[in-house]
Amino acid sequence: MVTGVLAELNRHVNSRWFTAVLLPGLLLVTVGVAGRHLGHEGALSADELRVWAESVWHGWRREPSGAAVDVGLALLAAGVVGALASELGVAVERVWLSARPSGGGRRRRRAVRAAERAGMETVAAYLPQRRTWMSDRIRLVEARTRAQYWFDASAAWPRLWLLLGDEARRPVISARAAFADAVSLAGWACLYALVGIAWWPALVVGACVFLTGWRRARTALDDLATLIESAVDVHHRALAEALGVPLGTEGVGAAEGARIDDMLRKGGA
Repeated sequence: MVTGVLAELNRHVNSRWFTAVLLPGLLLVTVGVAGRHLGHEGALSADELRVWAESVWHGWRREPSGAAVDVGLALLAAGVVGALASELGVAVERVWLSARPSGGGRRRRRAVRAAERAGMETVAAYLPQRRTWMSDRIRLVEARTRAQYWFDASAAWPRLWLLLGDEARRPVISARAAFADAVSLAGWACLYALVGIAWWPALVVGACVFLTGWRRARTALDDLATLIESAVDVHHRALAEALGVPLGTEGVGAAEGARIDDMLRKGGA
């Protein structure tokens, strides 16, 4: 049984590596090689591209061993650029989710003006405070949880995750995977921008891919934050019960939240 599970897992991993790393990597390598041949002056010359492609094809037919070497090098390069794209995606994610405060800037002023027009009071903790919208969206989950239930959402989430059933976990996992795919797309965009040094159309492609990744990341992160906050709303009583914190009829108050916080942090700050 265990062997079957491992084989199935390995099949999924290999399939994902093929579609998420190897194929995009081969496309980028092909674009890079063709772009280097065309250069900036003949960037959009279809005739020059056709002549070059025919020469490569005829060369492979004359020397099959050379074709095998070229294909092997292309696969190797595709794997390398795939790993590099992943690392660049991680760097982009760190920028998007940076917790460095900035005062919120224009987003904070827009939120205040919108609240004033609607005749609503602004809650300082809910206003934008960080450099990016995505980072503020995650911070907002923590702020709302602290305001409503008096405990730290980031410390509670790993424990709460253990209490969730498969059906509750599934949409969270899907949203997190969608965000990871969007981040990876931004990493590929950075590599296309590098190819643009030798072939300017790659800059346009990179900009479009990055914009697509950014928009998908915002959507996925908004879904993820909503699902996490919803899980806290629905299952916070189960968390308190699992930790042995008795609740009254009014649920988690300041005293109960402080006790949950103390238990989660093991008495630390």
